[in-house]
Amino acid sequence: MLKRIVSMAPSNTEILFELGLDEEIVAVTRYCDFPEKAKEKPKIGGWLDIKEDLVLKYKPDLLLTSTFVQNDITKRYKKLGMNIETLMPTTLVGVFNSIRRIGKLVSREKEAESLIKRMNKEISEVKNSAKFADKRPRLYIEEWHKPPTISGNWVPTLARIAGADYHLIKAGHHSREVSLEQVQKYNPEYIIISICGLKDNVPKEWVTKRQGWENLKAVKHNNVYVFDDSFLNRPGPRLTTGLKMIANVLHPEIFADKEIKAMIK
Repeated sequence: MLKRIVSMAPSNTEILFELGLDEEIVAVTRYCDFPEKAKEKPKIGGWLDIKEDLVLKYKPDLLLTSTFVQNDITKRYKKLGMNIETLMPTTLVGVFNSIRRIGKLVSREKEAESLIKRMNKEISEVKNSAKFADKRPRLYIEEWHKPPTISGNWVPTLARIAGADYHLIKAGHHSREVSLEQVQKYNPEYIIISICGLKDNVPKEWVTKRQGWENLKAVKHNNVYVFDDSFLNRPGPRLTTGLKMIANVLHPEIFADKEIKAMIK
């Protein structure tokens, strides 16, 4: 059993905590802010500015990175002969596989399967309820604002499960820039702002006052919402909460969860 784990990504940190590895996590990044206990862990840097002296100080048995953004970091520590693993899911199935992989690495396979089972149960509940929606409104979810970037990866799957028409990007494709012409032609009826790394402290005006966006249906009908980005951008356990948030925005006549609605701005 591994005794000392350093997590270099918030999603991995959340998964590790869900698997009951609080005591084994010896250090995390400054972006690892969930659960609350993660904030108490020593910090070794951010996404890219990892402090090597601090990493070595904690003498980890396992290092965990995430996404292609950290490829150079992974290569660096492999050259040092350290036990480092990278999780790079781009789909919802990939997220589940990442949880399984971490579970195997830390000898918590049963806990990993239990977590996946719970997530699938929540997903099925939303999917079954969304079938009763009268329509599937066009939805645009923005991951970055300069330039406007539509959320890809596992987000298209979540959007469709929640009862949305989300066809500007396919599931499994990395988030990408969209042109004004593409957005105007698509004319979304709902817009969700989920800016990577900025939590929910994002003004709607970044979208509503954007030149050329003022006549979009979502803007004209005030159907623009801000999400804490960790519910959609982190490939971990709380994606099911993000799914419920989308469903509550699109179909309030079906989904009426006060706790979930309180998370939406």
